[in-house]
Amino acid sequence: MKYSFLIVATLALCSCGGVSPEEEGARMLSEARAALQAKDYNAARDTIMSLRKRFPTAIEARKQGILLLDSVELFAAEDSLAKADSAEWERLDVKAKFFRRKLQEDFKR
Repeated sequence: MKYSFLIVATLALCSCGGVSPEEEGARMLSEARAALQAKDYNAARDTIMSLRKRFPTAIEARKQGILLLDSVELFAAEDSLAKADSAEWERLDVKAKFFRRKLQEDFKR
């Protein structure tokens, strides 16, 4: 009996936070978008990966995170193309084409 009261009390305290996983996920997506806009691709990737790890039940935020991560990869590849040598340029060009195509397919759904 004493343990069930502790469990109920713990659950009640945890649920009083008021911020849902979706809301927290949306906040993290905003951070990732700001990092992408600032061309801080590593920070954008890290924020999205953290969102996925910390909030596995934030389904809508995770879906948007997948698209955003693809955009991060696309923009990073395109930025790197400008300063790449020929061998590296080919690899990055293939990568950019892949993510362009992937985003096109994702937006069809």
